[in-house]
Amino acid sequence: MSSAAQDQPVATPATNVKPTNSSLLEDIVEIKVGPSDRIFKAHRGLLCERASYFKAILGNPGNWKENHEGLALKEVKPEIFQRFLLWLYFGNILDNNETAQSVAGTTLIHCYFFADERGVPGMHNHVIDTFLARIETTEIIFTKYQRLIWVNTPDGAPLRRLLVDALAMMGTNIPEVMQTEEDQEQYDKSFITDVLVAKCKHPMTINLREFVKRRCEYHIHDEREAKCA
Repeated sequence: MSSAAQDQPVATPATNVKPTNSSLLEDIVEIKVGPSDRIFKAHRGLLCERASYFKAILGNPGNWKENHEGLALKEVKPEIFQRFLLWLYFGNILDNNETAQSVAGTTLIHCYFFADERGVPGMHNHVIDTFLARIETTEIIFTKYQRLIWVNTPDGAPLRRLLVDALAMMGTNIPEVMQTEEDQEQYDKSFITDVLVAKCKHPMTINLREFVKRRCEYHIHDEREAKCA
């Protein structure tokens, strides 16, 4: 992925971003990201419009300049924040030379974590769609990331449900993954239980294309994000 220079001009918003008025593009803020305090720039209004986290910090026009001084996200990886800005301005977390298949699975997962932690439903939905595109193309379900997902998400999280439902609905024989000690260390028992419960709820298997059509079930829809067509 290309590296953004500290003084790189701020881009024009993508067509998927629909600011309610031009004032959202007037103010630019600097955000220090990661332990090295890498500086990124973005329009304050767009940050507030698309992410509840930034709206809470920068949403008050009267004191936003005071609030944004020293704004830092030290626990966020600069690469993940840069992908957030790619989505914010261009509607896609993938760089020009990337596809849903080529981008690292852990990168997608950390983009999902960022979107959920910072209240960015549009980015959340985009990451879900990218995961589904990856599954549809590779026909591989991302079980090797199960523990990472379970450690960092609550019960019922959409990404958890997507993984569980994909295994349950497409006929995977899940009990077999617990046959060896290595398998038992790789997967949480709660994950296996979730899949078995889902299999009981959905005894009939479906094909990959039909499963991908269920994408809306794993989206977040609020006043900012319209329901799927």
